[in-house]
Amino acid sequence: MDMQNRAIYASCHGFSYPSDAVACLKHFRSFFEVPGACSWPKERLTTGEKKETLAILAPHIDFQVSPKAYTYAFSPWFSMAEADFFILLGVGHHSRIEWSIDPRDYITPLGRAYNKRDLVEEINSKVDFCITDPLAHQKEHSIEFPIVFMQALRYWMGIQKPLCFLPVLCGGLHELIIYGNGQEELIRMKKLASILREILSVYKKRVGLVLSIDGCHIGPRFGHPFKVTEEMLKNTDLWEKELWRNVEEQNFEGFISHLQKEKNIRFFDGVGAIALTMEIFKDQKVSLRRTYYEQWFEGRDSSVVTFSSGYIAY
Repeated sequence: MDMQNRAIYASCHGFSYPSDAVACLKHFRSFFEVPGACSWPKERLTTGEKKETLAILAPHIDFQVSPKAYTYAFSPWFSMAEADFFILLGVGHHSRIEWSIDPRDYITPLGRAYNKRDLVEEINSKVDFCITDPLAHQKEHSIEFPIVFMQALRYWMGIQKPLCFLPVLCGGLHELIIYGNGQEELIRMKKLASILREILSVYKKRVGLVLSIDGCHIGPRFGHPFKVTEEMLKNTDLWEKELWRNVEEQNFEGFISHLQKEKNIRFFDGVGAIALTMEIFKDQKVSLRRTYYEQWFEGRDSSVVTFSSGYIAY
């Protein structure tokens, strides 16, 4: 069967979120009732009140870990113009190449999300390097989680048309960060960013952009020969503030240099997606605002995962 006629089936329901459609809808709606979460708006803003939000920064941490983080990530969406489709920049946890797109639809408990295959074909026709790794997109939660969460939000917002998306998996620029090489990957990144920038320019408010990334992964669970201490948690908080400061200032060289100093030993997993986004919006007066930050520390193995929520706007 032609891969374009096939679909990827969501694989995290049943343990990360309910498999039953009604239960799934109620579950995600309840996130906005969690103490400290962003509250569900009483009504959507009118067109004249909508902000120039360009992109959403969202975690892909398990829904059970922090429902609150997802409300902070997607609350700006309530003041955005309704998009025809979304570009999802995820993390290629299992990808064998640095940048990967896929032409398949996605089926979750809430129905079918439709792939923008015309744009997948357009991107493939414009690059001169391999950008397809089908196995990387199987069971990739950094794509599954924003799709199913947005499907639920769209239901509660009264948006009846199906969700359409363009999935882009990003690597960690390891050759550049660890070995100081990787110039070829930077050239490829700039080419891909140029194509995505053109798509954003053509579709304008009819396209949304979602960065689906987490932060640091530190401790024995991730192969480190040490346990995470309170001092290390504080140090990691400061380290990430410096990382994000470079992003906020659109300082690409500073962003890469900051990661190179430790060779990304903290396993920050949003490197490629952030780098690609910075390249897409280079020379544009945009600002990133982080609205939420959390360190998920588990005492059972003294390990931590960090993640942020926020948005990019004019």
